[in-house]
Amino acid sequence: MPERIKVLTISDIFPNPARPAFGIFVERSVHHLRADCDQTIVVPYRIFPPTRIFRSLPRPARFLDAWRHWVREVRSIPRKSNDDGMEIFFPRYTSPPRQVLHGLWGFFAYAFIRNLLSRLHRHLSFDLIHAHYASPGGAIALLAARRMKVPVVVSVHGADVTFTSRQGAIGRSTIRWVLGTADAVLANSSWTRDQIVGLGVPADRVRIVRLGADPPDEIVSSHAGERGDTLTLLTVGYLDERKGHRYVIEAMRELVEEGCRLRYVIVGGGPQGTSLRRLAEHLGIADRVQFEGTKLHAEVWRYFDECDIFVMPSWKEAFGLVYIEALALGKPVVGCRGEGGPEDLHSLGDCIQLVEPRNARSLAAGLRELIRDPEKRRRMGSIGRAIVREQFTWELHASRTVEVYQRALEEANGRREGLHPVRS
Repeated sequence: MPERIKVLTISDIFPNPARPAFGIFVERSVHHLRADCDQTIVVPYRIFPPTRIFRSLPRPARFLDAWRHWVREVRSIPRKSNDDGMEIFFPRYTSPPRQVLHGLWGFFAYAFIRNLLSRLHRHLSFDLIHAHYASPGGAIALLAARRMKVPVVVSVHGADVTFTSRQGAIGRSTIRWVLGTADAVLANSSWTRDQIVGLGVPADRVRIVRLGADPPDEIVSSHAGERGDTLTLLTVGYLDERKGHRYVIEAMRELVEEGCRLRYVIVGGGPQGTSLRRLAEHLGIADRVQFEGTKLHAEVWRYFDECDIFVMPSWKEAFGLVYIEALALGKPVVGCRGEGGPEDLHSLGDCIQLVEPRNARSLAAGLRELIRDPEKRRRMGSIGRAIVREQFTWELHASRTVEVYQRALEEANGRREGLHPVRS
């Protein structure tokens, strides 16, 4: 067993200059594994215009603006960068739209980047590949491992089981192949594990390794929030339909009409920004909704600290790192019933208010209960902070991940020495 494990990490989501918070949980995981691992990060960067650009074709000026914005974003991504001695590569590839054949993205990507992977392995002699997401990362990893002869660990964060495996026969077959062939599979929640096992992956091959939260010390000691008689609601996340910002704005209108003094702060950028602003204006609460745009991860802690209630009524949410980041600062959170992360947190203690997905009335009722009961908010926040300290730390995440690495390497060595049967 090597003293330090040399790991090739493959993930198509990772912070970059255009989207500094994109895949921040992967970056945090990598950062906290540094004590035991030498890591090289490969971030396959897909070059293909987003479908939303083509929706604006009937309006040439808007189409050209969207096209130029996308080109600027592509040009801002470096081919290679260095993070305190750790090399990060952003090789380009292309593939059909996600809505069509997401399950095959890994095969397309491998064709473009296999020479880079081979060159890195010849130079660094990796012990193991860790892929984040089965598609495209897991497929790339398994194809590369055929040459490298190293074990593969795959982390499932959500979209593999909430989108790709449900897209059709190709997507489902790809996900089942990747997760069934990998030497170990990491799940971010109990719900995610159950979905993986439901695809036919043996339960003993799946390990729950929770993500973590590491707020700065000066933020942890702060006592912000509940300033004056106006309560602050906060959502941190990409402005995408499934994150549920729309339902918060609709619920706010109902609560404001009842006399609740509220403001809603939205941190993040994305395609829904314009429509959300229009909705707030249409409902007459634009002066109470504050759009802060995309922020660096280090800058987001201030918003968590200053809010009174964190709310993200998203669906298809296998985990949701932002929930535990809010809980780490003792804030009550609101999420949707039936979703992986919120359900997991609820099973651990009364730290989250569960509401029905895509239901502004249910969301308003859940928020109303918290708004009217400050003692419940404090109690939920206290329980949540304790849960995070006990179960959701990056140190715990790193130690459990390294345990999985070590077991995968031991089993691989055993197979080479004929001590274990080779899995088909």
